Amino acid sequence: MNNDKIKMTSLSFRKEFVKPDEEKDRSLGFVKWGKKNDYPYFLIDLFNGSAWHQGIVKTKTFYIAGNGLEVVTGDMQAFIENQYSPFDMNEIAEQLAFDFELFGGFAAKGTWNREGTRVAKWEYLDVDAIRMTEDERMYFLSDDWAALNQSAEKTNLRMFPALDENNPVGSFIMYYKEPAKRSRKEKGIYPKPTYNGGLTAIQTDCDIAKFHMYELQNGFKSGTLINMPSGFPESTEELHRITESIKGRTQSVEDAGEIIITFSDGKDLAPTVQQLNGNDLDRRYEVTARSVQQNILVAHSVTAPTLFGVMQEGSFNAAESGDLFQIFKTTYVSSRQKRIEWMLNYMAKLGGYIGTVKLVDVLPLILTPTAEVIAPVAPIEFTNDEISVFEQFGENKDNYIVLSSHPIAWDTSSEEVFARQDMMFETIGEIKIQIKDFDKNVLNLLKQGEDATSIAKALNSNIEAVATSINQLSTWELYQKGNTTNLGDSLLKDLEIEIAEFEVRYTYQTRNDVPPVQTESREFCTKLLSLNRSYTRQDIDSISTRVSRNVWNYRGGWYTNPDTQKTTPWCRHEWVQQLVIKQK
Repeated sequence: MNNDKIKMTSLSFRKEFVKPDEEKDRSLGFVKWGKKNDYPYFLIDLFNGSAWHQGIVKTKTFYIAGNGLEVVTGDMQAFIENQYSPFDMNEIAEQLAFDFELFGGFAAKGTWNREGTRVAKWEYLDVDAIRMTEDERMYFLSDDWAALNQSAEKTNLRMFPALDENNPVGSFIMYYKEPAKRSRKEKGIYPKPTYNGGLTAIQTDCDIAKFHMYELQNGFKSGTLINMPSGFPESTEELHRITESIKGRTQSVEDAGEIIITFSDGKDLAPTVQQLNGNDLDRRYEVTARSVQQNILVAHSVTAPTLFGVMQEGSFNAAESGDLFQIFKTTYVSSRQKRIEWMLNYMAKLGGYIGTVKLVDVLPLILTPTAEVIAPVAPIEFTNDEISVFEQFGENKDNYIVLSSHPIAWDTSSEEVFARQDMMFETIGEIKIQIKDFDKNVLNLLKQGEDATSIAKALNSNIEAVATSINQLSTWELYQKGNTTNLGDSLLKDLEIEIAEFEVRYTYQTRNDVPPVQTESREFCTKLLSLNRSYTRQDIDSISTRVSRNVWNYRGGWYTNPDTQKTTPWCRHEWVQQLVIKQK
């Protein structure tokens, strides 16, 4: 339009992409999270604006922590109850998992008791509410980081140090962040979410959703030309006044695109409005949306959309999705769980608790092509030919004295089971080297029902020494839940057992948490129980090779507890890992 009587200006609406720049605040000394200290708000806006992204984050949180915690060793019920906090540890674990998925990190606040001997209180902290110094030794919390002026009075600004076990006073913060590469203007202070590579796709998904809503409301659509035939404005101020009155609120993605305004000396004073982009915007947005949704799935490491309630063309069937869930669990969920479990068990240790907890795995909900939710994938049952393989290995389990026993969850990997086997032998060696006559005397008096005070008096010692001994005996699993274990009893009988005499073996048996059978057990369970076998690691490896699958996945199938009416995809029986010695 090179006509002297026509002049043109344009209004372009481009939303600036928020970056996680990190620079030091000059007044208070903390490092800003984002140029305007608002990057967490950007991530929260994406979460609220994209249904795809939000659904995946929520489902990931469920897969990681939806079933809460279970005690692995020791008496940890008081730790899980967390009575001095508004939330118990099951709730805190889920909150930590959510922050981990949304922000890439999680945090908790601990408070030492008056004596400085243990952490008496644990509280969950919102990661988005925390800023820190560059050395990560001091943390700042605010109720409103959007405020320019931060103070205790205006924004409830407060400061807490990082954990320092050498200075057990007051409150402190434990903060975990996933390691990530630093970009320009970043110091590596704050975490990055795992979906970081998909931020543009998520932002686009938010914008597409807004486009479809505002397209119905706006008088001006993207790609619009407006001709003002009354002549070009005489001043810059007049130009701005006219353009601003036309733009109105069209300065954001809600009215995405570009409006071109022309001014001409025409006879007709009525403005002309012309669409430039044609009438196929809906089709172009639909194509873009499909591409964006796929990018979001990839950024979130989603192996099977059906696991997240998304049914796509060519989706996997239930069996294939079940296999893909195991891949997703192994490559993603398990590693996330381990990081949270590390934090929780560290918190338990600081709280003076002896034992460990773990997050209970959940089962996937899988969609059929008709969008029907079907039951989680159950452990696989053996065929008759595969059952016969078990007859060819193992020994009669009555030939062994069981010293300790640990159930094996049906979806546990062989690597994890055998790693615990190695740890059990390490524990035996530690016991033989470190146990003292004092510990044996304490164990013997505990078996007789004496409490710590009477034991201290009987052994002419003090209560602190006895408590330390009891904690160690519990760690060695010689004393559990108020009773001596079989291993502890063997020790009290003065059995001088060489390490070479200890074995770790595996057997199939009825669970302790179920009532007596009311009908007939399945053929697999009946057959395997009747074998009365105890298997070595080598036996299990050989059986797994013969049946081409993980042995721990095999049980009798679905079971409903008649007392609790709870249904599980595994039966009344379980595989158990046992520390044993051979009968003499």
